[in-house]
Amino acid sequence: MEDLITDSVRARLALARADAKELDLYSGAGTDFYQRLVGADRAEIREVMALARRTGGPIIDIAAGSGRLTIPLVRSGYRVTAVDLSHDMLSHLRRALPDHPSLDCVVADMRDFRLTRRYALAVLGATSITLLDEDGRSRLYRSVRRHLATDGVFALTVAAGTSAATLSVPQEHEITVPGPAGDETYLFAQQIDADGASRVVNWLRPADLRRGGAVTVLTSRLRVLHRDRLAHELVESGFTPPRISPVRTQDGQEIELLETTRAESLRAAQSDV
Repeated sequence: MEDLITDSVRARLALARADAKELDLYSGAGTDFYQRLVGADRAEIREVMALARRTGGPIIDIAAGSGRLTIPLVRSGYRVTAVDLSHDMLSHLRRALPDHPSLDCVVADMRDFRLTRRYALAVLGATSITLLDEDGRSRLYRSVRRHLATDGVFALTVAAGTSAATLSVPQEHEITVPGPAGDETYLFAQQIDADGASRVVNWLRPADLRRGGAVTVLTSRLRVLHRDRLAHELVESGFTPPRISPVRTQDGQEIELLETTRAESLRAAQSDV
């Protein structure tokens, strides 16, 4: 497994004479932390619901995770296929909507999924596009194209403005995360690769460092991406130049929504005029 412990966290572990117990953010107990970290986040939901009202269904939620976008869509009457590589993440969604007739959960890689239907709307939220390298993004675009209806819409989000700028510099600060017995303090550390193309992120509880021994460090690697690059990649992959609009957030984060369709759909519409 790739070593995803940042230098700053490694230094803290050495000072405490502790060893890292690395745990992927999107598997096992990491999913419980992820749910606590983002579960209350309402960003993107308003925009995705507006898209759903315009396109109708069925809808595919790619990298659906614990269902932050899927749940309100299903509860609003849409048929949704939730795709995620992590069975553990989808388990949270299944518990929230047990045996719901309008929900299909599929454990699959967002870079290469093959389903039996086409969708009016494909959504990739939570800036999850940054989980993929260039080859992975190219494969994702191909998978989405295979599954979009003729006039279907593909929508994804990416950080923008000052929020995007903070993703390109090292960081280390404490955050408060809801816990089973009340709020808990976690240390967040971010390290930028030498070429600036990706960042390694860690979360751990400072209280665990005082105990020594094995300390759980939640980890992930994310790519540093700008909307212009994604727009270029989409066009190169057979989509129309995306419409870009801001996403309303509660905490001042700057996020943008890229909305596109298959290029041949636009050409067909133009030929009918």
